[in-house]
Amino acid sequence: MTNKNIFEQLFLKTEQTNLQVLMDNALNEKDPYKKKVLHAIYTYALDKKQDELLKNKEFVI
Repeated sequence: MTNKNIFEQLFLKTEQTNLQVLMDNALNEKDPYKKKVLHAIYTYALDKKQDELLKNKEFVI
């Protein structure tokens, strides 16, 4: 149970973080493995923000 809670906290913190900060961290990371993880976290946060935007009834494509 504890591990699940840690991941939920990580996802919540990710969703609350500024996208520009996430992208800057991903772009400036030297370690290729960390860079991939940071890029995945950025992509996750971006997808969540896009989902919120698309759910807005005033949003029109």
